[in-house]
Amino acid sequence: MRTMTKRELIDHSIESIFRLLIDIGRSPDAYAENEQILNALKSQGSLCSLDMEFSIRDEQFAISPISLNTLKKRLTEHNADRNFQYLDRLRTNAQGAINKFALELTAPKKRSRSALVDQVEELKASISSLQAVNMVLIQALEVNRRDLITIADTASTGLRQKRINDAINRIIKILGLNPTPFDDVTLLTMKKHLQLVPHDQTTR
Repeated sequence: MRTMTKRELIDHSIESIFRLLIDIGRSPDAYAENEQILNALKSQGSLCSLDMEFSIRDEQFAISPISLNTLKKRLTEHNADRNFQYLDRLRTNAQGAINKFALELTAPKKRSRSALVDQVEELKASISSLQAVNMVLIQALEVNRRDLITIADTASTGLRQKRINDAINRIIKILGLNPTPFDDVTLLTMKKHLQLVPHDQTTR
């Protein structure tokens, strides 16, 4: 197996940090008792000193310690959806998600009428939020449908690639209109954008 260069190790660690923070925000219960992660979430420096291996849905990841300056410098090469400010926001969101889970776990069960009324109002607010998210998704699908038709009718390879990139960016911007936490488009931008295969290359 090929040994990774120092730069590749750093990039791999940064990618793993993003994936870890996103997963903590979505499944705080899985990390609420992990002291190593709880300590790492306390500050930017603590996060950079994290040294661990972990898995997310059977996919393996590894994080090696890096300096805070190196992390900031490397992330200046990325857009707003992957810069240092966004990473730190993911860190604080992950920390807040774990704290919220811990409070809910220790909070006494409320059985009073007023408590039930509050729960009903919370559920109504949740339904309204999901309805708003659904409307954004419908809009995104319609825009995507129109873009696909335009791309299919584009003969020029260069122009077609530009329209593909524009369509991807347009979808990301639309989905970013969702309320938190549904505005998280990190997974959509985790991989490189689609690229056209030149005509002289064949699929093996």
